[in-house]
Amino acid sequence: MGLAMAGTMAFSSCASDFLDTNPTADVSTSLINQSLDNLYMALNGIHRQQVSQESGSQGYGGEPGFMVARDCSADDVTWLTNTWYLSANLNWQANASATNSHNARIWRVYYQWVMNANKILEGLETVEVGAGKEKLYNQVKGEALTFRAYGHFQVAQLWAGRYVMGQSNSGLGIPYRMTSELCELERSTIEQTYQNILADLNEAATLLAGIKPNDVNHFNETFVWGLKSRVALAMQDFGNAAAYAEKAIQLAEADGKALMVGDELMNGFSDITTKTKEAIYAAMTQNDQTVYFYSFYANMSWNFSSTAIRQGVKSINADTYDTMSETDLRRQWWDPTGTMDVPATSFTKNKYQNRKFTARATSDAVGDVAFMRLAELYLNAAEGYARSGNDAKAQEVFTKFQVTRDPAYAGNGNTGAALAEEIMNSRRVELWGEGFRYTDLKRLNLDLVRGRNFDISFCGFLEKKAGEKGWIWEIPKIETDYNPLCEKNY
Repeated sequence: MGLAMAGTMAFSSCASDFLDTNPTADVSTSLINQSLDNLYMALNGIHRQQVSQESGSQGYGGEPGFMVARDCSADDVTWLTNTWYLSANLNWQANASATNSHNARIWRVYYQWVMNANKILEGLETVEVGAGKEKLYNQVKGEALTFRAYGHFQVAQLWAGRYVMGQSNSGLGIPYRMTSELCELERSTIEQTYQNILADLNEAATLLAGIKPNDVNHFNETFVWGLKSRVALAMQDFGNAAAYAEKAIQLAEADGKALMVGDELMNGFSDITTKTKEAIYAAMTQNDQTVYFYSFYANMSWNFSSTAIRQGVKSINADTYDTMSETDLRRQWWDPTGTMDVPATSFTKNKYQNRKFTARATSDAVGDVAFMRLAELYLNAAEGYARSGNDAKAQEVFTKFQVTRDPAYAGNGNTGAALAEEIMNSRRVELWGEGFRYTDLKRLNLDLVRGRNFDISFCGFLEKKAGEKGWIWEIPKIETDYNPLCEKNY
């Protein structure tokens, strides 16, 4: 039986509402198809949806909330007492249940973005381009294809099995939607799913070549190559993962991007787009664009005065913290003692408490959220080289990155598996709280092992073996149920 996409329909009363993506006003399908400029306006709306209240649940405010959910499902984030993300993610109730509402929320929001991207792509087939608009046409189409690939990739990493290089990968993947039709669609195989993702990204890279958006709140060629490197890592295509990441690094640095150094590392991330040059793609959230308690900083900062933080400032796995050298500047991102000042006595003071993410004010949860950083590209390249047997190149790339975090770093002489582990340890530290750890464990088929500062009575378990039930999320029941709005159901 195909999947009916009923979950997506839960967001609106009619199909045309899926194009209501302009952040300031409703936009109908007929209106956006009137001009290329209107299609660009709808594209802006999808970017704005990345930070939203659409899920209907605080804590799941678009991609920033989903980043938190993924990391809370892994082994590097813990906290005390507060229940947000507890049962659904820390205790694995969302991924193991087809009827869990948090499971369904994430699925249908990603597919909503896919739906909107497909509406834009269909509009491009009939819209008049006009003289001098060719570059805008390429940008809109390239970004829409990227959204389609991005949404499907995020879904595939959770609801499909692992891609295993050298195998047929004929197990069930996810429905890959190439039209805006809401009716049932059979699941592609894992192989087909990833080939479709790559096909969309390859076309997008060609369309976006040389196009420079006004700012980092739009996709560009750099982001596409960076996303291709993520996909290649998930496919265990490590040589290409390194090559794609290197391409993205070259493009980024030619465009003025640079790794954070020194005091920049303590920017708090809420102003990362203005105080550093490291963001490749990010939500640039203005102070009057709050999403209130749906905000990333209402859940992952240490200083915003929300119940989720007062009762449960997030902490790093103590064993992961210990992998840093004494000269690693990122040690400042956490309080290992639990004695550093917090805004009020009601805030928890657990050990290894987050200081990486700082809200702009205790009463203001607004802030930038980086969805891709230059640091990740360096780590992708280093891992790709290490796992494809190019130790020298892996050491070169990793050292160039690592000295910006640990000025005393001079290399440890590691090769092979030891070098890959060293890179992964730095990756765990660098990308903590940014949504990568769960998918890293799954793609590498690694056991989940929580550290000595996790309380089993709170977090539910301390270990999950690779391949156990729950690593592949259950497809939401609302998605497999009969959809009366689709005439093709049977």
